[in-house]
Amino acid sequence: MSLVLIGTIGFAIDGGQMYTQRQMAQGAADAAAQAGIMSILRGTNATASNTFATGSPPIASYTCSTTDGTTPCVYARYNGFGGTAADTVTLSYPSSVSGAAISSSVTVPAIQVTVQRSLQNSFIRFLGGPSTTTISAKAIAGVVGLVSPNSVFLLASSAKDALLISGTGSLNVSGGGIAIDSDNTEAALIKGSSTVTASSFTSVGGVSITGTSTSFPAPSTGKAAVADPFLNVPAPTVGSCATHPTLYSPPDGTVLTQGTYCGGISVSGSANVTFSAGTYVINGGGISFGNSSVSTGSGVTFFLTGTNATYGSVLASGASTVTFSAPTTGTYDGVLFYQDRTLTPAVGASFGNSAIVSLTGTLYFPTTGVTFSGATATSSTMAIIADTLSITGSASIAYDPTGQKTGLLTSNGVALVQ
Repeated sequence: MSLVLIGTIGFAIDGGQMYTQRQMAQGAADAAAQAGIMSILRGTNATASNTFATGSPPIASYTCSTTDGTTPCVYARYNGFGGTAADTVTLSYPSSVSGAAISSSVTVPAIQVTVQRSLQNSFIRFLGGPSTTTISAKAIAGVVGLVSPNSVFLLASSAKDALLISGTGSLNVSGGGIAIDSDNTEAALIKGSSTVTASSFTSVGGVSITGTSTSFPAPSTGKAAVADPFLNVPAPTVGSCATHPTLYSPPDGTVLTQGTYCGGISVSGSANVTFSAGTYVINGGGISFGNSSVSTGSGVTFFLTGTNATYGSVLASGASTVTFSAPTTGTYDGVLFYQDRTLTPAVGASFGNSAIVSLTGTLYFPTTGVTFSGATATSSTMAIIADTLSITGSASIAYDPTGQKTGLLTSNGVALVQ
């Protein structure tokens, strides 16, 4: 009985030591990883006297010495690990982390710190157990994109009814916010029996809600204007009109390829058309979908340009079905429709007349409006950046928490990701 009691006490003491040391090791790994990724984000990892994570990926793993001046090694020692031969602190640099949206815009997006310590067992070894036990902990910190909290940005600075929802119209922004820059006393009008649902609803100017209309949450007015998040996205290059010199109406079964289409594209009749991945420059004439046509495309961007006189926007009508998704990488990450911001044409984008629209990406119309009138607009992830927005039909927008599908990553920050 006494041996059993001694063994139980021994396991409890050694087990308690292992647990405590394991918790301490995790704290040291966390601190070292966070210090390392902050140095990488700021660039001091390459300019300090003890450089690390430099060169072109993949970067080889590195084991800290007991007196190492490298930032993550120092922070591991600050937290009690890495100062003796009993400890091993290893740095490595994964290019991706499962389940984490680390940034693709930096050379070294993540650092992994692994901490190990060899412990001397006391009681367990007298009962036939090992003389030592190795405890370890791992932490991964990454450069992560900070995503805008808004899904709808209305940029008009002084327009009356920059947001207009009337009749039985509905705007459902699931998980994202609405931001209106107009300083008009009636920057938004929600009337009839329309509804607005969002995570937040802010406006520089006033908001009028009449009839039986509702807004959840109630709008917050007098707020600061929100900058155009795509202001620095460059316009695509307009190519030659030689291949598509005039309005192109693709027949049923056509698979279109990227390029410049002068005079526009019209998908109509019962045509079923596929747009291959790439950038479509619509130089005058716009792009329209109508008369029960079906249009699909993944990884596509449509750039709408021309002159104020020749410009055509996007029109979906006539029971057409339109299903598009934007690229998720590259210059036009998240950009689905891009209106040339140097133009101020009179015509805006229109989705209406029973069109069924499923758009993953951002509708960017910085100097024109977007209208949903009778259309059913559904989307897994969509954002609208426009001068104004008018809704008499229904528009359903799901917030993109990664920012990759809508391109709404506003800046980089750091975080523990594993």
